[in-house]
Amino acid sequence: MMSNRAWNCWVAAAFLFGGLVVVIFNYLVDPYEVFGHHYLRSGYAVNERFRKVNHLLRGDVQNDSYILGSSVMGVFDPDEASRITGHSFYNLSFLAGTPQEAFDTLRALKRSGKPIKEVLIGIDFYQFYERPRIMPTNRPHPAVSGESWLSFYSSYLFASGQWQGLTRIAHHLQSQPSIFFDVDGTGMYHLYEYDRTRASNPEQYNRDHFQPNAWNGADIRWVEERFVEFAELCKWLDENQIEAKLFIHPFYRDTLATISEQSYLEFKARLLKIRPDIVDFSVARDIAQDTSWYYDKRHYRAAVADMIMAAMFQRGDTFAVPGKSVVQSRRR
Repeated sequence: MMSNRAWNCWVAAAFLFGGLVVVIFNYLVDPYEVFGHHYLRSGYAVNERFRKVNHLLRGDVQNDSYILGSSVMGVFDPDEASRITGHSFYNLSFLAGTPQEAFDTLRALKRSGKPIKEVLIGIDFYQFYERPRIMPTNRPHPAVSGESWLSFYSSYLFASGQWQGLTRIAHHLQSQPSIFFDVDGTGMYHLYEYDRTRASNPEQYNRDHFQPNAWNGADIRWVEERFVEFAELCKWLDENQIEAKLFIHPFYRDTLATISEQSYLEFKARLLKIRPDIVDFSVARDIAQDTSWYYDKRHYRAAVADMIMAAMFQRGDTFAVPGKSVVQSRRR
C-alpha cells in the first residue's frame, strides 16, 4: 500500500505536470496572441489592447492620428481617413473600449514620443453604463498600465485559456477565416463570416440578427465616473492642441429602443455639456430603420463608417445616404 509521503509526491508531481502543460499550451498556442507567434491564424480572443499598442510602439510606420472608441469603430478604415485629411491614421478602437482607455492609451503613446495630431472618436451609450472587468482579452499594455513585463507575461502563461486556444486552432483549420483583426496593418476588424452569410441568404441573416426587441426602453443609471473620465479626455486633448472630432453613433432603432427616451436625452445632454461640438448622428433615421446598413443591432457596416468620415472630415455635420436625401445631424 502506498505511503502518505509517496502519495503526496505523486499528487505534487501531477500538479506540476499539469501546470507545465498549461504553460506550454499557453505559450505555443498563444490563445490571446501576446507572445508574438504567427504560425496560427488570428482568432477571436486576441488582446488587441496589448497588440495594437505594441504594434504602434515597435512598428516602422509613424502614425500621427487615431480612430478611437468601442468595437463599433472597428470598421472605420484609417486609410480613408488618411486620404481625406493628409494625416497618417491607425484604427486604435477596442472591443468595449471606454473613454478612460482611450485617454490612457493616448497618454502612453505621447509619453513614448509618438506624435498625435488628430483623433476621431465615436461614442455609444454602453460605454457609460457598463462597468468593464479586466480579463485576459482586455489587459492593457504595460506601457499603458505601468504593470511590469514579468507580471504581464506571467499572467498569460498561467491563464485559463484552453477553450480560447482550441478555438484559435479550430479557426486556423477553417478553409476561410471568420474574422480578422488587422492589428499589424490598419487596426481594423474584418467580419468575413458575417459578409458571407449575409450574401448567401440575406433573409435568414436578418432573422438571425435582427429579431425585434421584446421589451420597452429602460431607465438607465449612468456611471458617473464615465462622464468624469470623458471630460478629462476632452480637457487633455484641448491642452495638447490635438484636433479632435467626436460624434454619437447612428444607432439601429432596436438598440436605441433598449433605453428610455428620457435616459437617452439625459445621456446626450451630459455629453454636450462637456463637449458642445459633438456631432449627433443618432438622428439619422434613414440609416437606423434599415438593416442593410448593419452587421447586427450594435454594429454598423463599413459603408456607414465611410459616410461618417466624409461628414466629419469634410462637411462637418451632414452625410449623404446613397439613394436618399442628405441626412442632417445636429450640433448643440
